Amino acid sequence: MTRVKICGIRDIEHVRAALDAGAELLGFVFYRPSHRYVTPAQAATLIAQARREYGRGWQAVGLFVNEAPEVVEQVAEACALDLVQLSGDEDRAYCRRLRVPLVKVVRPAQVGQAPLRVVCDAAYWGAERVLLDAHVAGRYGGTGQPLPWVELREVAGPCLLAGGLTPDNVGAAVLAARPWGVDVSSGVERDRVKDPALIRRFISEVRRADERCEARSGA
Repeated sequence: MTRVKICGIRDIEHVRAALDAGAELLGFVFYRPSHRYVTPAQAATLIAQARREYGRGWQAVGLFVNEAPEVVEQVAEACALDLVQLSGDEDRAYCRRLRVPLVKVVRPAQVGQAPLRVVCDAAYWGAERVLLDAHVAGRYGGTGQPLPWVELREVAGPCLLAGGLTPDNVGAAVLAARPWGVDVSSGVERDRVKDPALIRRFISEVRRADERCEARSGA
């Protein structure tokens, strides 16, 4: 089953819409330039309420960009995050220094000389997962730009796949790349605000694609 991460959560109604629809991960943005930014206090309140209502059958992920390691660790503890997502230019030394479980964002267009299969290996970073995202100069996510799904199938299996995913194309992305999970933010927004109907439709399309993958495997 493909896991679903809804990123950029800012209020309890969107928490409920995502978890009621079956999302396994919720992302909270601690990058101030983003319109999805939440303070640690806001995120801690949302996470605590969500766990009271839904238990612990989901994971809270905090997104950081080029933040000091000690700040990441402090926020992770204060908010009771399950994972931190490093979406900036953090290198291997930075990642391995952190004392919290992490997801490292890799942008295939920026890999450089290292083989893609190497940098898409979570162990390379000392991470739990790698998240594949599109590269747009000066942006650190939420760009709405898609990735070449078919080309990434060789490395996407253990990864989260992001980049321009919407309810209209996520099924095709899952069928083409067969990732461990998918991550969406702008693709389930209207006027830069999460839309519960789009969240539900996005997750429904992922599940439909899962059924098609299973049918193909059994054919």
